[in-house]
Amino acid sequence: MRTKLIAMLALALAPGWLCGQPLPEPPPRVHEIPSWVAERLSPEDRRVFGKLMRLELESVWAKVVDEGYPNCFINELQALKPHVRMVGRARTIRYLPNRKDLRAKIYGARPQLNYVSSEDAQPGDILVFDAGGETRSAVTGNVTGTRLAYRGGVGMIADGAFRDVPALESMHLQIYMRRGQAAGVAPVQMSVDYQVPVRIGSVTVIPGDILFGERHGILVIPAEIAEKVADAAQATVEREEFQRHLLMNGESLFNVYPKLNDANQKRFEEWKKGAKR
Repeated sequence: MRTKLIAMLALALAPGWLCGQPLPEPPPRVHEIPSWVAERLSPEDRRVFGKLMRLELESVWAKVVDEGYPNCFINELQALKPHVRMVGRARTIRYLPNRKDLRAKIYGARPQLNYVSSEDAQPGDILVFDAGGETRSAVTGNVTGTRLAYRGGVGMIADGAFRDVPALESMHLQIYMRRGQAAGVAPVQMSVDYQVPVRIGSVTVIPGDILFGERHGILVIPAEIAEKVADAAQATVEREEFQRHLLMNGESLFNVYPKLNDANQKRFEEWKKGAKR
């Protein structure tokens, strides 16, 4: 699709009306759902996740904001693999500072929630650990991460720390965290709640939210609007693709952005007709 768009842009930019030497085309950014995950997703998730994978995060962000969700971007965490895009569904776990009596009661009734969440994970899931920013101990590590990856999970997010960071980096998972840590969860923290609303940085994440992660942060999208905003963002991506190419070929910014002038709008409409043939 990107190759066809570029070809149509070359035709749209008629010789003689631009000045100077065009800039070389940047390499295309191609993102796809990993095949070992895609084949296990439901048809609906495969369609929605696939649409988001092919878009630009900021274009989707704008449409999420338009839907009434302005507080939707997490930028307090670091991506372990900066060039890996992540799209999936949130499965949430909440931690609190350790307290002996409460810990004994909770852990006596069920296994630790980093175990439970990895075992319960469905294809396309992202484990979201609310550790309240605590980095003196880690919420989970490579053994539970291995189980998550086998179950078809695509990533883990912690407002806190993970252990076994080199091993996690080698897995088929994207990881977002405040920092790495060698220590396990005890005696600093304990897992207390599962599949409840959690806070990551300055954003609330609800179980089932669609998460769209890039190197600079994670967009949180309510599941019920995910496909709607993806479809709306596609139009923005097409226009911005055209605008960038005009600028790379010497057109004045004032004729291109934020709004195309009448002549360039006409070229854009003609280009869209050709691109969709």
